[in-house]
Amino acid sequence: MRFRVVLTCLTAVAALTACGASEYTYITNSEDRAYARVPSGWGPVDESSLASAIGLDPSVPAEEQGIWIQAFDSAEEPSSSHVFGPNTADPAVVMIVQDIPAPTRGQYSLDRLRDLFQPVSAAARQQLAANPMMAQTLTGFGLMRDEVLTPGEGVRGVHVTYRYRIAGGPFQVFDQVAYLNDDASKLYVLLARCSMTCYEEQRAEIDRVVSSFTVLEGS
Repeated sequence: MRFRVVLTCLTAVAALTACGASEYTYITNSEDRAYARVPSGWGPVDESSLASAIGLDPSVPAEEQGIWIQAFDSAEEPSSSHVFGPNTADPAVVMIVQDIPAPTRGQYSLDRLRDLFQPVSAAARQQLAANPMMAQTLTGFGLMRDEVLTPGEGVRGVHVTYRYRIAGGPFQVFDQVAYLNDDASKLYVLLARCSMTCYEEQRAEIDRVVSSFTVLEGS
């Protein structure tokens, strides 16, 4: 699977217009030049509910809190619970661009990128095992993919796909790409998820969504 850091505005335009508009909806952060696309039948998730789900003050625009966030859900009734809750039977995706304060930039290792949503790295899973309550909530971990991404121009990241059973529910698959820019001042994340059954049935479509995630660097 290929992730792109595109270096010219001309290439950016081509990347966004390669497919017919009727097939896809684009998730677009023009200011930070991050893009992805989802099937046109997926619906947007209410942004205030997303803000609440990740602990932001919903009365203040997320951008003013250093985070840009949009999500789309293939369920008939899109919900932030399908993005961040314990179980979703249908594919959902969230894209986040976050400003990283200067004092914490040195803390963003590749393992921290792996562990943004659930414990994935060996160290994080050891910490999970040492917490009996959390270890009972998150069970059945399986690592399906772990790739280091070095597309160039100082951008680095990881692509991890993994499974967990949450609170005894059906297995959930998380397909996540996370990038840092060259000075670790900006975090770019795309996460797609659904149940294991859903993932097995719709993997090709989920792969297309995740592989569409594009961060543009340079002029």
